Amino acid sequence: MKEKKADAPRHQELIALAGERAANLYDAKKICCAEAVILTLNETFAGGLAPEMAVRLGAGFCGGMGGAGCSCGALTGAEMALGLYLAPNLPEGLAQKPFRAVSKELHDRFKERYTATCCRKLLKLGKEKQGASCKELTRGGAELVTELLLAHRPELADKGDMDFLRQRDSKLLQLVKRLFGRKKA
Repeated sequence: MKEKKADAPRHQELIALAGERAANLYDAKKICCAEAVILTLNETFAGGLAPEMAVRLGAGFCGGMGGAGCSCGALTGAEMALGLYLAPNLPEGLAQKPFRAVSKELHDRFKERYTATCCRKLLKLGKEKQGASCKELTRGGAELVTELLLAHRPELADKGDMDFLRQRDSKLLQLVKRLFGRKKA
């Protein structure tokens, strides 16, 4: 599915803002990459999950699946977001074979951009200054999945919550909230 030319600027803005917002959530709220990506996409396009549930769903993918260093959480969070909007069992979803093709495309684009999908390898590259930081990977995962979602479901652009995307949380405010017992996300 091709996006209409008139939609291209809005789509590009949504893609950039989704990446910025996910990176901000990762950085300021101290939630992991997978949590930040799924939370961002759920909130941006009205995915139907309570924010706390979106964060919970991403929790096991932090650190490459519970710290095992396997699949990067930014990528797994993005894959979860694909399922939220394109899964074959949804009325507006894709059939199984096209869905799997989009899922693989997301994986392949992520690997092309960052040279790996393994958290352990990505962390090593980042420490050696030859790769991206976790914050940058989180931004990239959100950007890639937003681009694919809008390519296959361009009507989601109309649901894009620009207020949420433009919001920025501060590290200091999050620290104060944690000190006084307010919950994250």
